[in-house]
Amino acid sequence: MGVAAAVLVVAALVLYFKMGHVGRSYYDEMPAPNATAGQVVLNTTQPPPGQTVSVVKPPFNASAYEVNYTIVFSVSTGGITVTIEGWTAIGVGPSGNYSFGVLTIPLRGTATYKTVTTEDNATYTLACAAGDCRVIEEEEWPFGRLIDGVNATRTAVGQCRRLNYTGVLYEERGVLDPKALRRLIQEMAGNYTAYICEVNGVVLSADLTSTAVVYDTLVRVTLKLEAVGAGPYNPETYRQILQEIKAGGGSAD
Repeated sequence: MGVAAAVLVVAALVLYFKMGHVGRSYYDEMPAPNATAGQVVLNTTQPPPGQTVSVVKPPFNASAYEVNYTIVFSVSTGGITVTIEGWTAIGVGPSGNYSFGVLTIPLRGTATYKTVTTEDNATYTLACAAGDCRVIEEEEWPFGRLIDGVNATRTAVGQCRRLNYTGVLYEERGVLDPKALRRLIQEMAGNYTAYICEVNGVVLSADLTSTAVVYDTLVRVTLKLEAVGAGPYNPETYRQILQEIKAGGGSAD
């Protein structure tokens, strides 16, 4: 699966433009991981020759996992750079997918969100900003997944080490998928290069750079994701978020 951008990139920008006052106060502080956004380091080097690296079997795989990431996303154009920082936890599993996190958005402050995708592919999100929340029901709300690139090619370039796990380091090149961003930016095209560390089929880090054109304007996009925790899928977390979203004024039935 190609990685053209992270879910939080779209999520943050959607929150930036769409969140408004809804007349109901609800602000749930979520537990932040043991890391600080903005201190993301992507180590793409292999161990020194002759050094033995012990292989630790991870308690997760591509079909069932929960990963907590720090995220730093920047957009630069005309000498101006806007940076969104925060963290997100993404869970993928048999009961349904979920995610939750906190973002610091320029000019808008802190935004939080919780989202679930049910077995019938319906997606429900509780997004909060400035003490107000909104339950959003959209078929393809982009929380909780990585957006595929178009015509992406991937090459294994070595090993990588994350959270004491040994994985495969990939170099991926492709084209940003305009369909993935159609709700926000309808005119966007550009190539990207990403270095991705996968362990047992799960992304534990990504370092992406893209040069894109948006409405005839050259834009440079950078994205850094770094896992600060990874483990098995938690069906109880899915059920809890689903209940909170129902209580927040929407129905996920």
